[in-house]
Amino acid sequence: MRVLAPIGLLAAVVFGAAVTAHAGTGGGLETQPIIGGNPMRCYDYRGAVVRTLQTTQLGDVGRASIIGRIPIISLDPDRLATLPAKLQTFFYMHECAHHVLGHVIRPTLTSEREADCWSINYGREAGLFSRADVEGFAPHLASSRGSRFGHLPGPARLAHLLKCFDEPESGAVTAFTR
Repeated sequence: MRVLAPIGLLAAVVFGAAVTAHAGTGGGLETQPIIGGNPMRCYDYRGAVVRTLQTTQLGDVGRASIIGRIPIISLDPDRLATLPAKLQTFFYMHECAHHVLGHVIRPTLTSEREADCWSINYGREAGLFSRADVEGFAPHLASSRGSRFGHLPGPARLAHLLKCFDEPESGAVTAFTR
């Protein structure tokens, strides 16, 4: 536990966010967080377990990063709490995808769209998302203007997610377990 505390503090400094303890989360680096009511686990492109850090004032729902050699998904529990369970799961898997696909070390111009498709493909193959579930993301994405990092604006992002659902990539889902 002595090792985890300094890493958690470093993560808070790196992200400019406060590390928070929430009931059932342990407030530290989790290896199997509960997301959308389900225990989740993520492995990066090397097969290393991705740790999850609950932070507040993150400025986004989640972020993928590496601190030292430790792959991290930072999640803002306050923002997650405003979203339906399926969308919480999607956002967690989107951040996991950045680790699976190696975007945290080699980002590309299409990293965000690739992470979106990977997470939708996984959710579809694992039976976590139906097409209606993905369509249900619409009101929550509608006002998004996109981002300088490559997230598409809300309506375009939803159209992209539905295309990913309808035209899944074979073999795209690896390194993630539920």
